[in-house]
Amino acid sequence: MDVQLPRVSKAWQSIKNLISGQSTSSHDGDSIEGKLSLKEISQLYPRDTTILSEVEKCLLYHPIRTDLQPLANKLAESVALDSQDVQLIQQSNQQQIETPLQAVNSQFIGRDVQQKKVSDAISRWQNNKGELTAVIGPFGSGVSSFLNQFHHQYHQQVPVTYVSFYHAALTTKEAIANLCYCFNITDEPKSITEAIALINQQDSHIIIIDDLHKLMLRMMGNYQALVTFATVIMETRQQHCWILGCETYVWHRLSSQYSITNFVKIIVRLEYFSLLEFRDVIQAKTANISLTLTSDGNEETEKAAFEQLTKQLHQVSGGHSKLACVLLFNALTEDPNHPLSIKPICTPDLATLKQCTDEDLFSLAEIYVHGGLRIFQHAEIFATSIEQSSLKLEYLSRQGLLKPHYSKLDFAQHYYVIPPTLTRLIASHLVNHNKLYL
Repeated sequence: MDVQLPRVSKAWQSIKNLISGQSTSSHDGDSIEGKLSLKEISQLYPRDTTILSEVEKCLLYHPIRTDLQPLANKLAESVALDSQDVQLIQQSNQQQIETPLQAVNSQFIGRDVQQKKVSDAISRWQNNKGELTAVIGPFGSGVSSFLNQFHHQYHQQVPVTYVSFYHAALTTKEAIANLCYCFNITDEPKSITEAIALINQQDSHIIIIDDLHKLMLRMMGNYQALVTFATVIMETRQQHCWILGCETYVWHRLSSQYSITNFVKIIVRLEYFSLLEFRDVIQAKTANISLTLTSDGNEETEKAAFEQLTKQLHQVSGGHSKLACVLLFNALTEDPNHPLSIKPICTPDLATLKQCTDEDLFSLAEIYVHGGLRIFQHAEIFATSIEQSSLKLEYLSRQGLLKPHYSKLDFAQHYYVIPPTLTRLIASHLVNHNKLYL
């Protein structure tokens, strides 16, 4: 059945922009009808404002929840809003997350096979057959949410520590300090041997280290730090269960340059959501916003329209749920006589990426695999000046391909990341142009 979805009125689009705090002039002047520029997509999420409509909070900022209560749950709201940019603006070297997102009244969708693999690895470790485990997946596929499931599942049985290192270790001493931090060890050991002995004396822990890409910074000294890191966790894997989260392309780089697969025995792979999983995600996301796709009120017709909507969103987003939710939010419309409905879904306009030079694409590739770079780091990787790197990264930011986080004290500390809604689109383009390799 070909269900025709209602079209949006320009008046409501202006009203929605005002409600959500967006400027009505935020759209690019050269936008193509039926397409949404990458700059517009990156401006829709995340946004630097606390003035958000309830619909926007539900679609873009709240974790999926099992209950259908109104969005007045302040605890869940604060966790969702505070968690979005924590990895982008965190200034300390490390952060230990005490309360995982999934512990706050939320629902995990799919990943049954992968979940069993990790559970089996933990069981083998409990039976004194511990090996290193890695969970890999592209940005936006839900690796962090997946890892948090095990924090919530096992924390009552055995101490579980969830850690993300935000700055790469560049010396042996820093690598040892990072690992000692996992156990709250304050007296730093003076050697690798001493560190291994001290960590093996600690009570058994499950240690989940997310964002492993943050440890791989292509700067002088990083190789020895990585060797130290790998040696310590290898020699303590019987006493402690180490589970590492890593982006797919970063994992392949680690494999080709450092042969990491020789040491990590259990590799669990995540991909973007399948169509069936994706349908459940969209259904959970829209449960609280009273979205109506048809006007006749017929349940079967509404169901068919929803199936068509999810298929279209899945095709456009490739299963990247955050991108899909942004496209859905952009299409929402309303009139005084009907609940929320939608206009036809826009597709991303890749014109900006197609205009990038090879130099631009190499910069995007390095920022992608590192999860973000500061200006001075970009300058060192590309053997260029701080000023040239600053101009390059700011240019890519103005195109909507990077999200900047500015330092008030030193412009060389300005931090640039790929917007979370664009990770899949940019990675695909980089692969097609031989800038990322599998």
